[in-house]
Amino acid sequence: MSRIQNYPLSSMNALFDKIHDELSKYKYLEEAAQKCVDTMYREFEESIVLIRLYATVPFKQLPASNQEFVIKFGNSKGITPFIKDDTRVLSLLGTRGVKAAWNDRHKSQGHLGIPLVTASFVESIPMIAWLLKEMGVGLDWIDNQDAWVVGKTLRTGLASMFYVPDAKTAVDYMGRKIIPAQDFVTTYGIKTVFGMGGSYINGTFITIILFTREVIEKSKTEKFMPLASTFKSATMSIALEGKIFAGL
Repeated sequence: MSRIQNYPLSSMNALFDKIHDELSKYKYLEEAAQKCVDTMYREFEESIVLIRLYATVPFKQLPASNQEFVIKFGNSKGITPFIKDDTRVLSLLGTRGVKAAWNDRHKSQGHLGIPLVTASFVESIPMIAWLLKEMGVGLDWIDNQDAWVVGKTLRTGLASMFYVPDAKTAVDYMGRKIIPAQDFVTTYGIKTVFGMGGSYINGTFITIILFTREVIEKSKTEKFMPLASTFKSATMSIALEGKIFAGL
């Protein structure tokens, strides 16, 4: 086990090569996602409280259980009428953390899938809005569900990192806590939160988010940026074939 803040750059390439080799054998994106977060957690267990991997998936391509979750979520937020077959849903594919319940995506209580129905709705979710903006994706594409814009934007080399130096104090431009779940932050001693993201050529966006128990300099987190590209390159064929969830 290692700490992220002190992880040597010389070990980074070997780690990413290992992850790429491990992921290449999987037939479904959710299986590869779980393996990716498992490997990262084991390597950095001293630092990571929770690590999750999400992908944007059209509502019609979700398993029935996920669709049911999204509809219930939509009902609670009053946005169900906006959920269409082509609505992109930020879907939890892999999860690993200090609690046993965090090691199975099916046990997620509130984050199994977030429907990106409108730009204004996503703007109301501080962490997701901050993540998309920091990564250079923005929110403008959401109203038209134009996922191709995401792919084109990220391929231009714009920012693909998400960074919150201190989860307890960091606020967005509206003065809102970027990590609203402050009870979670306090209970588990969450400090720096960061992530990386990327897009497949079909516009599917993936992001890996790490909630850590240490203060990590931004320059240190940027060394993990290739993780998103590593995941994408290892899973490109299954992602483009639409093999997201096992059993579908």
